[in-house]
Amino acid sequence: SARLLPQLSPPLTTLELLVPDQMEAAPAIAWLVQTILAALLIDKMEEWIRRVGLADDVEKLKSEIKRVKMAVSAVKSRGISNESLDESFALLKERLYEADDVVDELDYYRLQEQVQGGTPTARLPAPADSSVLIHSNFSVQGGTVTGDDEPGGMHGFERVDETSRGDASDSVGKLRSMVWEHFTITEKDNGKPVKAVCTHCSNEFKCDTKTNGTSSMRKHLQNEHSVTCTKKPLGAHPPDPSSSIEPIVIASSSRTKGKRRRSMAWEHFDVMEEENEQPMKARCKYCPTQIKCGPKSGTAGMLNHYKICKDKPGPNEHPPNLSSTGDAHAHVMPILIGDSSTGKGRVDESARIIVDNTVSPWDKAELSNKIKRIASQLQFIRGEVSEILKLHGSDSPSCSDHHRSTTSDQHLRTSSLLPREVYGRVTEKSCIMKLIMTENRSDNVVVVPIVGIAGVGKTTLAQLVYNDPNVERQFHHRIWVSVSRNFDEIRITREMLSLVSPEKHEGIDCFVKLQEILKSHVKSKRVLLILDDVWEDKNDCRWNQLLAPFQADSANGNVILVTTRKFSVAKMIGTTGPIKLGALENDDFWLLFKSCAFGDANYESLGNLSSIGRQIAEELKGNALAAITAGALLRDHLTVDHWSNVLKKESWKSLGLSGGIMNALKISYDELPYNLQQCFSYCSIFPNKYQFLGKDLVYIWISQGFVNCTHFSKRLEETGCEYLNNLVNLGFFQQVEKQQEEDGRLEEEFSPGCQIWYSMCGLMHDFARMVSRTECATIDGLQCNKMFPTIHHLSIVTGSAYNKDWHGNIPRNEKFEENLRNKVISVSKLRTVVVLGHFDSFFVELFHDIFCKAQNLRLLQVSPPPTYLFHVPAASTDFNSFRCSLANPLHVRYLKLELHGTVPQVLSTFFHLQVFDVGSNMNTSLPNGLHNLVSLRHLIAQKRAYSSIASIGKMTSIQELQDFEIQISSGFEITQLKSMSELVQLGVSQLDNVKTREEAYGAGLRNKEHLEELHLSWKDAYSEGNEYVSDTRSECSANMAREVIEGLEPHMDLKHLQICGYNGTTLPAWLANNISVTSLQTLHLHDCGGWRILPSLGSLPFLTKLKLSSMREVKEVLIPSLEELVLIEMPKLVRCSSTSVEGLCSSLRVLQIEDCEALRRSLICLITISQLPHYRRFIFMIVEDGEYFHLWEVFHFLQS
Repeated sequence: SARLLPQLSPPLTTLELLVPDQMEAAPAIAWLVQTILAALLIDKMEEWIRRVGLADDVEKLKSEIKRVKMAVSAVKSRGISNESLDESFALLKERLYEADDVVDELDYYRLQEQVQGGTPTARLPAPADSSVLIHSNFSVQGGTVTGDDEPGGMHGFERVDETSRGDASDSVGKLRSMVWEHFTITEKDNGKPVKAVCTHCSNEFKCDTKTNGTSSMRKHLQNEHSVTCTKKPLGAHPPDPSSSIEPIVIASSSRTKGKRRRSMAWEHFDVMEEENEQPMKARCKYCPTQIKCGPKSGTAGMLNHYKICKDKPGPNEHPPNLSSTGDAHAHVMPILIGDSSTGKGRVDESARIIVDNTVSPWDKAELSNKIKRIASQLQFIRGEVSEILKLHGSDSPSCSDHHRSTTSDQHLRTSSLLPREVYGRVTEKSCIMKLIMTENRSDNVVVVPIVGIAGVGKTTLAQLVYNDPNVERQFHHRIWVSVSRNFDEIRITREMLSLVSPEKHEGIDCFVKLQEILKSHVKSKRVLLILDDVWEDKNDCRWNQLLAPFQADSANGNVILVTTRKFSVAKMIGTTGPIKLGALENDDFWLLFKSCAFGDANYESLGNLSSIGRQIAEELKGNALAAITAGALLRDHLTVDHWSNVLKKESWKSLGLSGGIMNALKISYDELPYNLQQCFSYCSIFPNKYQFLGKDLVYIWISQGFVNCTHFSKRLEETGCEYLNNLVNLGFFQQVEKQQEEDGRLEEEFSPGCQIWYSMCGLMHDFARMVSRTECATIDGLQCNKMFPTIHHLSIVTGSAYNKDWHGNIPRNEKFEENLRNKVISVSKLRTVVVLGHFDSFFVELFHDIFCKAQNLRLLQVSPPPTYLFHVPAASTDFNSFRCSLANPLHVRYLKLELHGTVPQVLSTFFHLQVFDVGSNMNTSLPNGLHNLVSLRHLIAQKRAYSSIASIGKMTSIQELQDFEIQISSGFEITQLKSMSELVQLGVSQLDNVKTREEAYGAGLRNKEHLEELHLSWKDAYSEGNEYVSDTRSECSANMAREVIEGLEPHMDLKHLQICGYNGTTLPAWLANNISVTSLQTLHLHDCGGWRILPSLGSLPFLTKLKLSSMREVKEVLIPSLEELVLIEMPKLVRCSSTSVEGLCSSLRVLQIEDCEALRRSLICLITISQLPHYRRFIFMIVEDGEYFHLWEVFHFLQS
């Protein structure tokens, strides 16, 4: 059975797998299959795999993955379901996650070769008489050890100071323990160290090899010695024997002691039982056999079994050496080569191992073996699935239609009758009644949408309106139809007819005929039509046909009330703004809760029962259906014990409750494609009401591989935004629009739209936690639900665990540390770790100890408040190195680490990194070599940071480059921009360093089809007193600037343009005479001192915002109709007129004028009292230096 399958990871029991239905695992398997195959089908990847000699292994894996896909599809189509399949599907998913990690590792080495040049060298076994301990930045050639960064080649783990430790050549291969990284030899005997001093606290220890060794020094660092080290830097710990940075042994090591699981047997066995952290029983990875392996038995039995195992891989698939540790980051490990029984440092000429800092080594044999093992295990599981399919034969019913029919019938049809008394919704009902009861009836049909999530009370509100006596008197016919997800026009029309005609129409199946009959019955009559629970939002024509009988010429004030969960439905068919339903008010909800729990809203319970009820009501987040669900559970037993048990278990969240709130929410969830389900459920790791900036949310989803781009011309970010809009449409997320600054001023830069934030609130967040419980987990203070071994995404919220004392310090929380230590058992599968909130230095050390082995992370986010650095007893640079060390360069896509000081150099090896966020307000210096990050799409840092990146043109995936400063020095030329074809936002400064039009053409702006925002800036040509210096704007420099700006013509789809410091006398041709940027929406011209008359901008049909500032010589402005106009510091401006027939103010909603003294006398030309109704919003107007005139003051001035 699948339960006996050999695994790369510790075995999982059925309960631990927690997959109740294999159909829930099937979409995850399909997504993983798609992800893996897409990565392998990249042309460059295929060619590279062939070149490095892994084509056969990868092809076997690819073929097996395709067969898995077919087997899963067969199970799904035939509707087979049993426990064995549940286990097999869960195991398939875990193995495919491992396959994805291996393929991702291959892609990393491909990118490494692309960036650094040459072929990354695989590790080779050395001759048996060689023994050298080498850091990964050394080359070993012909017996000589060399390094690229240090004299004599010694640095890193085995750097030997010539003055304190003797000659480096004597020490190589002898100072094996990494404890020496923290000690300096002070005394030797026959060339061997006998005493050493701690480099952190200066305590001296004996270290002779016969009596002391390095154990005392190690205990000293671990604070287990009587003399502890109190000054060691953060993260300065000797390596754990099982640590991922342990030396790798290549070839024989006959005297190795104290190293766990070094026997070759562990290549072929998984531990099944342990005792005192020692393996006691192991299972063969190729067959179900289990062998004892305790201290008494050893590994002999395992090796003997491997020799006779019938299911083991063929001769060509034998693991080549002992370097296969299962760890996927050997390129950052020291490598032990040769036989440790000898002390020789000689390396045979025939065995060359290139391990330098240009191209890090990777173990081809290890990867080959891992690929084969995964393929073998997938084949094993697939075989079991195929056997189950054979047992069930080919006559099993198809589940696709069955699943669709059962899910569509889960939601009960609604009735027009009110089932109970209604509490609240007075405001919403009043709003609808005004639309219905108006005396000025329109001949057109009024369609009023009611929108909200499941259970919020949409149907109840519609029932409340439908049954109002005043409504009944206003309409000849009232029709109630429950539409649901099955949008059947014939059924709906027939139900409408049944309520307006006594005749039966069951025998008529012609839609047109039914429509004609319906039209004859409602003609010249006023009708109220309620369409409850509408989902159809794809076909506008179908809706028009369905509602045609009510929209005829004889329509007499017909009203259609539509309830829906989708904002897209409201937008498509609504003629008024939607009635948005949120949570009930607290008092109304408490009355509803009491009526559901006690049967009486006026019931006054005494003592603890009322207190517990209040707690439960608070958890229900104002949702009416949740109150009904919880009330039904509580009503069974009105006892403190029962209510306390319901509160503790949160029983109302069970999916087993038919008609419960979670089932209702799951109907919406099941409507989503799997990738949108992933995006939604993933966000459960963030706290309730956590606010995401839209673009950040999309970046996170992309980093996890959730966003699939199906259209070749769309960026992943555009597709991700569509995902977000779809989730908002169904109520899974809510928009939270940030307000403008308190003084109401416009932002300095034209940014497209407001910054929109999103949050997941209330029961929707609870639902996300429920459906993601096997993939996502959160530790919030001391609160944490069970963490399953299948968890891939984890967040740690420290807000409730760490609070500042009176002095502003954060005291240690040992309970929280213990809770974290106990809850987080396994981290090897984690793809996400997020830390939110304050913490102290003890937490930092614990965090490092726990998560240093989380080597498959795609996302690492540590977002504490800025004050945390005060509590970390290390320099900021060291702390930055610590945090970056937690992310493995092989896999990480998203790093959000608010770093002070210098970013560690190691970041330049993160070739898969897509998002690097160090905080736009942080004082951060970027390392050299950042141009190696060829996958980086988004860099969030201070503006000045961008100009520090030499050869930035190699970062061909970057999409925002806010301030690229042109310099004369190599690596900072404007031609660096030529290959950056993915740019969406670009700011270029110091353009006076560009001398010719041809040089400007070298930036290739015209070919950047994704470019939406462009900021072009020349050097400031004004003195400190801000007085214009005419002699600096010579005719020569003006002509040169004009030539340069012509060469900077952007792509025709550019939307936002800002030009600063340009001293040419005219606009470029592409913006004035022969306009090419016809899609321009916002334009900002600043300090362009050579202009006196601004050419007409009437040829820009989409221009909505114009900002002119510091244009001191401009006297006249001719502009089209705008939504926003900003004029600042234009002392000579006397005329501002419009090219639009409707006039300047036809659509103006924002007007800002500052320091335009000459224009004050002409304000009457700009704005008149009769145009006041056209203004929707004003910021303010300033017409004299330092003196503010608000809107009413301006008009008072105009009247006078």
